[in-house]
Amino acid sequence: MKISHSKAGQSLVEFALLLPLLMLLIMGLFDLGRAIFYYAVLNTAVREGTRYAIVQSDCDYRVNTGSCDGGYWESYPLNCADAISVGNVNICNEVRSKLFDVNELSDTVITINHLNNADGEPLIEIEIDFLFEPLTPGIALFGDLNMHVQSQMLRTAVAIPF
Repeated sequence: MKISHSKAGQSLVEFALLLPLLMLLIMGLFDLGRAIFYYAVLNTAVREGTRYAIVQSDCDYRVNTGSCDGGYWESYPLNCADAISVGNVNICNEVRSKLFDVNELSDTVITINHLNNADGEPLIEIEIDFLFEPLTPGIALFGDLNMHVQSQMLRTAVAIPF
């Protein structure tokens, strides 16, 4: 007697073997999209915060120290969680307003640094550090991704009207 082998369930078994890999690939693409979106939002927030810092009038910059005097003497770099002067609080609020109310981005570390360039002109630097945690279980095994975004702009003298 011959034994006949049926191949009716072969495609189902092959699909079951490939399904976890397919799901890992799809979820990995989803996490990649999230990471790119968060980086773009952080980049925009830092750039707009730095732009605001160079044009706003709350800071009376000391050319020799590069400090932002908003009523209190402060040391730099300054973390936004510790901002006490009016000028720096407004800069921090401007950066936070550009984070699009994304809950995961609310615990970012925002650092403001008032420096001088080689010519003694005030240079504003804002940095954001964010720890991106992927949702995909397989990717999370490799660890979290630390996103560091930085922007520097030079505040130049504004023409004074006669």
